[in-house]
Formats: sequence, C-alpha cells, structure tokens
Amino acid sequence: MSTDQDEALVRELAEPLVAQFSPAEQGELFDVLSEAHFADPAAYTRQDPDRGPLAFGLPELTVLLTPVFLAAMNEAVRYAVAAAMAKGAKVTTAAIRRLFRRGRAPESGPEPAQEPPLSLTPEQWSEVRQIVERVALKGGVPADQAQLMADAVVGQGRSA
Repeated sequence: MSTDQDEALVRELAEPLVAQFSPAEQGELFDVLSEAHFADPAAYTRQDPDRGPLAFGLPELTVLLTPVFLAAMNEAVRYAVAAAMAKGAKVTTAAIRRLFRRGRAPESGPEPAQEPPLSLTPEQWSEVRQIVERVALKGGVPADQAQLMADAVVGQGRSA
C-alpha cells in the first residue's frame, strides 16, 4: 500500500466514526481537517498543558475529533498490518477495509474471492482498543469518550 492509499483508507475508516461522535465535523470540515492532519500528522501531539493539542475556543468545543480518529485509525491499521504480516498473510487495502468493516456491504464492488480474509485474535483486538484509547487520550479526549471511541473502532472491526 502506498502512502496515498494509506491516507485514503484511514480517511475512509475514520469518517463514519467522526460522523457518529462529532457530526458537526462531517463533509467539508472533515476534508479540511484530514488534509491538515496528513500534512502534519504529529501536530496533535504538540500540546499546551492547559488546553490539549486540538483545543480551541469555548470549553464545550475543546477537541476536534477528526484528527484524533485519523491518528487512531492510522495506528490501528499499522498494528493490524504488522499482526497480519507476522502470520504471513497477504495485506491489501481491500483486506484491511474488510477487517475494519466486517459485516458492511462493500462500497466499491465485489472483493476478490481468492483473497483470504484477515483476522485478529481477541488479544489483538484488545491491543487495537488500547491503541485507539491511548491515541485519543493523547489527543486531549476525555477518558470516558476515549473509551467509547476505542469501543467503536473495535466494534466496527469485530461486528459480524
């Protein structure tokens, strides 16, 4: 997978989660925030100790979730690719898409029948959950919301 494919895949996987958790960030704002995130992926880690990395304005609007979900999905995909490759599995964009969207209809036509599906063990899904929660907390998301976000990512992948 190329960097452009990786970015497109991460955006595709993060977008429904952003829509679920922060509907106001959908559409054009998601696109703008995605461009900014991929232009400088480490930006969300540079924190003002009093405000958090993506904090702005009023306390009710403390954290933009698009960059947090993009960073979390990027790390989750990286982990899944490494885990699959360690088992000798062929890793493609389509395989990762199926892994994180199990149970959803394919959006771009039928998938190759000869390609075996990727899978993660319950322990590996637990690690994905911890990765997402850790990234969300690092991104300034409150702990309870970080847990919900992590559950949503894992649920997205584990749903049958």
